[in-house]
Amino acid sequence: MRAQAALLLALLALLGCSRPLARGARYQVAVLAEAPRREALAPLLDSLFSQTWITPMPERRLAWRWADPVNPDAALDQRALLVLVDGPAAGPVGRFAAELLGPGVADRVRQGEAHLLRRPDAFAAGQVLAVLAARDPAALRRQALARADELRALFLEHEAAADAAALRAGGLQRQLEDSLALACGFRLPLPADWFVVQGGLDPPFIRLRRLAPDRWISVLWTEGADSLRMSPDSLWALRGRLAARYWERESQRVGPRRLSPARLGGHRALLLEGTWSAQGGRAAGPFLFWAVHVPGAGGLPQGRTFYIDAEVLDPGSPQSPWLHQLSALVSGFTGTDAEGRRIGPLQAGDQ
Repeated sequence: MRAQAALLLALLALLGCSRPLARGARYQVAVLAEAPRREALAPLLDSLFSQTWITPMPERRLAWRWADPVNPDAALDQRALLVLVDGPAAGPVGRFAAELLGPGVADRVRQGEAHLLRRPDAFAAGQVLAVLAARDPAALRRQALARADELRALFLEHEAAADAAALRAGGLQRQLEDSLALACGFRLPLPADWFVVQGGLDPPFIRLRRLAPDRWISVLWTEGADSLRMSPDSLWALRGRLAARYWERESQRVGPRRLSPARLGGHRALLLEGTWSAQGGRAAGPFLFWAVHVPGAGGLPQGRTFYIDAEVLDPGSPQSPWLHQLSALVSGFTGTDAEGRRIGPLQAGDQ
């Protein structure tokens, strides 16, 4: 049966046949491992997928679940599939992985060379498959920890691509995008169900909204390479002042916050995460706040620094799906020149 599945994979690739659509929960990875190894591997997987959003109640960015180790073929259509092998290909999962890796790679793994196979659309359209194989449990653990960022990025990027495709499916507001590019110095691909709710000139900013549930994206900009973007405390204070003054009298909630490097429009950026609340505590939710300097934006030699704030209000429900979608939407941000044309990524020498 598994040999037939591998043969079918090769035939589909050769003939270009259409494949079934991948199924499975969003933001969840199905994991295949031999049944006797699952208990020992569970803590490793919990560590691998331990990253959380900063939300009123912490939520994981990615969840994971076990797939049936007796019948690996049943997981072939899962949209995110991770196969872990930490020993000889004696059981169903090991034999399945050996067929995917091929005899040459399988031999090298037996000799002590760990291997990570990555394959999009392997058995179903919209699927991402990863196989991590090592000679023994200790080697697999070392490899999983060493490649943790790589594995998480593989699955997170897969989810982001799916979110971006879903946002584009209902059409984009090209006229509004062009207006923002000419008037504000940036482009943001906005789905048809987003609309402008607020704007101003001191400082220049624009605020957009999407209903059911409430989501907002606010963009503020200033000329030059604003030094505030380099300081975590200053960035936190800036976001607090803006929220209190412009963004419907919000305030930042005292609690966890996190600052991490990011990229927007091909440029280095900073991402601040935290939670917000309305005055009087009547509403609260999480926010994502990016800072990025785009040389040449707006036709200015010194460019502009943009601050992009994305937030959601959906009390009593998981916030993770909305934060994934907001991240995917903001990932389409690019600076524009005086003619509204996108400013490309930094060159290698400018990194």
